[in-house]
Amino acid sequence: MNDFHIGWFMHPMVCGDYPPVMRKNVGSRLPSFTDEERKRVKGSFDFVGFNHYIAVYVKADLSRLDQKLRDYMADAAVKYDMPFLKSSNQFPFGLTNDFMSSTPWALKKMLKHLRVKYKNPAVMIHENGAAGQSDPSGGNTYDDEFRSQFLQDYIEATLHSIRNGSNVQGYFVWSFLDVFEYLFGYRLRFGVYGVDFNSTTRTRYQRHSAQWYSSFLRGGELRPVALPDRAYSQ
Repeated sequence: MNDFHIGWFMHPMVCGDYPPVMRKNVGSRLPSFTDEERKRVKGSFDFVGFNHYIAVYVKADLSRLDQKLRDYMADAAVKYDMPFLKSSNQFPFGLTNDFMSSTPWALKKMLKHLRVKYKNPAVMIHENGAAGQSDPSGGNTYDDEFRSQFLQDYIEATLHSIRNGSNVQGYFVWSFLDVFEYLFGYRLRFGVYGVDFNSTTRTRYQRHSAQWYSSFLRGGELRPVALPDRAYSQ
């Protein structure tokens, strides 16, 4: 699945063509590069912008290749499994104030994949963060300890990857403020600063995670994470 999600973009820019499995599964529907296009595309990037939130397991499902009309997902020939999401929560990245699913080991695996397969490009982690749901009572939510812990887990995983040789050049938290999310509207709140959407002035307020992250950026240390060692080694 990495060849479809990541290789679709990275393989041409590093190797000059699409991954072999894409060529095999997609066939003539996948465009071909001319020699001139290969030269122009190969190496045509300064860094890789990478978003990561949570781990997803995949399992081969070759029967999907038998479909007469196939889309991107059918061409990949896999089934998805999301064991790290709360069963009663239908939102991906679904973290609530009383439940957290943190999979920092998955970020380490993806950074290793980029390092080993694609010649260790410069990487900017453009998005990483934890979503909370709005308070059912309509009140503002200040206590987001789950988000502070989540960020600590993933920052530590990033540091582990850097120490193992990954060329990570930057890390950005999603997000500074609660915003209208492309897929989830106002139902999920990613901000370290909350926004009162019931207020006509859209009042902003600082959450616990903003205080922690600000302190960390000013030279504070990561607190010991609550996850066991195996959380970083799966």
